[in-house]
Amino acid sequence: MSATASKHWYRWLTLISIGALVPSVVWILTRELHATPSGDAWYFHWQAALIANGAGWFISPLQYLSHHTVAPSALHPPLWVLVLAFGDKIGLDSYPSQLFAAGVIGAGAVFMTGLAAREIAGSRAGLIAAAIAALYPNYWINYGLGLSETLILLLTGAVILVSFKLWRRPSVPMAIALGVLCGLAALTRAEQVLLLLVVIVPLTLLLRGVALRKRLQYGVVGIVAAGVVMAPWLGFNLSRFTDSTYFSNDSGTTLASSNCLPAYYKYLGSDDFFCLTHIEAVPGDESVQDAHDRKVALRYLKAHLSRLPVVLVARAAREFGVFAPISQLRRESNINQRPLLPAQIGLGMYYVLVVAGIYGAITLRRRRLPLVPFVGIFVELVVTAMATFGQTRYRTPFEVVLVVLAAVAVDALLARRVRATGGAVPERQPLQEEPVPS
Repeated sequence: MSATASKHWYRWLTLISIGALVPSVVWILTRELHATPSGDAWYFHWQAALIANGAGWFISPLQYLSHHTVAPSALHPPLWVLVLAFGDKIGLDSYPSQLFAAGVIGAGAVFMTGLAAREIAGSRAGLIAAAIAALYPNYWINYGLGLSETLILLLTGAVILVSFKLWRRPSVPMAIALGVLCGLAALTRAEQVLLLLVVIVPLTLLLRGVALRKRLQYGVVGIVAAGVVMAPWLGFNLSRFTDSTYFSNDSGTTLASSNCLPAYYKYLGSDDFFCLTHIEAVPGDESVQDAHDRKVALRYLKAHLSRLPVVLVARAAREFGVFAPISQLRRESNINQRPLLPAQIGLGMYYVLVVAGIYGAITLRRRRLPLVPFVGIFVELVVTAMATFGQTRYRTPFEVVLVVLAAVAVDALLARRVRATGGAVPERQPLQEEPVPS
C-alpha cells in the first residue's frame, strides 16, 4: 500500500472510530446524564475518587464513606480504577463525564479492532471490522455502564493485533509487547491472566520457520514481561492483607453467589447475590471474609456434586447466548442496568456474527494463518464461565474475536464476488507471508 493510500485508509478508520461515539453518547445523553453509579460501577467510581483526592491508594470506599475508616480493598484489579482516577485528576470527576470518557476509550477499541483485522486480512477487512464494531451494541453498551469491559475491548484488540505481528515477524520486542498487553489485561480483569497459557505459550511454540530454542525464548520473554507488569500489584496485595491476595479478593463472593440453591436451579448457570445475605460476616479484612465465603461455596458445591455437570454446562451456555438468552438479558437489565433493547439487538447481531465468524475462521485456516489468539480467548472464557457463572458482559473479549473474524469473512466473500465478475481484487497485505527466522 502506498503512503497516500495508507493515509487515506487511516483517515477512514479514524472517522469510523469517531462515529462509534454516536450510539453511546446518544444513550448517555438520553438515559444516563443524571445517573449515579451502582454495584461494581459505584466501587470503581469512588475508589478512583479516593485515590485522586489523596485519601489513600486502593482503600475500601464503603468503609471510608460510611465510617471514614481507611481499610485496604482489592475487590477488583487496579487498572480501570487508575484510568478513572486519572480522569478524576483532570476534571472528569462526575459519573456521566466518566461515561463519556469511557466512550472515547471505546472509540479507541474500535480503532484497535480495525488495526487487528487489517493485520490479519488487509485494509478492506480492517475498515469492515471497525464499521461492525462501531455499530455493534455489545461494544458500545459497555461504554455507558462504568465498568472495566470498555478497557478489555481495547486490550483484546491489541492482543490480537500483536499476536499476528509476532506470528509474521517473530522478535523479542514483539514477544515483550504481547506479554505486556496480556499483563495489562490481567490487571483489568483477573481471569485474563489465563491469556499467558492460552495465547502466549501456544502461539510462540507454533511459530513457523523458527528454531525451537528461539520459540522457547519468545515464550519465556512474553511471560516474564507479563510478570513484570503484574508484579507491583501482586506484591502490594500480598503485603497488606491477612490472607494471601493476588489480583483481587472477590472470588469468595463470586463463588458463594454462584454455588447456592437459586444458582443451581431457579437461575441455573447464573448467580444470585441474595445468597450472600445468608453468609455470616466474620471479623477481619476483605481477604478474611473472602476466604470464609469460598469455604461456604465449596461446602455447597461438595454437597451437590451430582448437580455440578449440568450447572457447568449451563454456565458456559449462558455466557455464549445458547441457554435462556432472553431471560438472561432481562435479569441483567434489572440487576446490572444493562439496557434491554440495545442488548436484544446486540444478541441478534451476535448470532449473525457467530455464523460469519465461523466462515472467517475457516478462511484463515485455508490461508494457513493461526487461530491461536481466537481459540485461546474462547477457551479462557469457557473455563472462567464454568468456574464462576455465565453473564453477557463477561463474554466481552469474545465479541472482539467475532467482529474480527466476521470482517475476514465479509472481505473474503467480497473478494470472491469481484473475482467472479472478472474485476480486480483490491490490494491487500500478504496473507501467507512466512515469518522471518530470527
